[in-house]
Amino acid sequence: MDSHPAQRLDDVVHQRVRLGILTVLSAEPRVAFTTLRDQLGQPDSGLSRHLRVLEDARLVDTDKVIEDRKPRTWISITEAGRVALRDELAALRSMMTAIETGGADPLAFAALLGDEPGERDRERADLVITEVPDGFRMSRESAVDSNYRLVSMPAADWGHHRSQALALRSHGLLGGHFRSFASATANAHVMLVELGNEEGPIAILRALAPSTFRIEGMDPHRGFLLDREGGGKLGICWLAADRHLACVSMTGDEEVIRELLPHFARGQRAKLTR
Repeated sequence: MDSHPAQRLDDVVHQRVRLGILTVLSAEPRVAFTTLRDQLGQPDSGLSRHLRVLEDARLVDTDKVIEDRKPRTWISITEAGRVALRDELAALRSMMTAIETGGADPLAFAALLGDEPGERDRERADLVITEVPDGFRMSRESAVDSNYRLVSMPAADWGHHRSQALALRSHGLLGGHFRSFASATANAHVMLVELGNEEGPIAILRALAPSTFRIEGMDPHRGFLLDREGGGKLGICWLAADRHLACVSMTGDEEVIRELLPHFARGQRAKLTR
């Protein structure tokens, strides 16, 4: 029997921050320490610790210089680092293929990509809809960190969601969980985040535009049905419960969204109010 691709993961490389460092460095000849720090949302001490691990493994080089009479540290990836990153990504792609064909547990995969999940991560995952409706399959899953980034996409954030990230962080974003579902007629996404107080979710709902697509039994909620570039529709339902805010979205034809989005939204509401 062939070995599982998880055995090819490198403990030095696959840790969330270190994988993020190598990913950022792979796109540039060199990157300033402060740029890495800001992109990865790390304190100076934390980033320095991870860089030492990578430098000891000879996967990155550091160059400390004086520029404009100020000390500056530049970081670059070595050839060994590029090879290690390619090998890591190849193993992860193999794992994704296994997940998409039903051969692996997505939650276990998400855990491998980041730091060891804590109790709060598991609790949040348990609060996100898991009952897959007929005709759908779960296609993707990830924890969401306190910077509003998917843990399974190190160094990446949702670029077109920056205003959402700012709103959530301003209410003390603690983390969350994300799942995607796919079928032949529609794709659905369910995201849940936990904020620092119970007032935050309601405040964010009130700041949204009035609903254009109401779903009975969902209050407090906001619902929208929007046109997508290139055709088709996007349906969105935002839900609030205690310190949690959930967003259920679906893309497809309008008829499909009107029929199926309420089922997903009610499934998520049931999880939050059980």
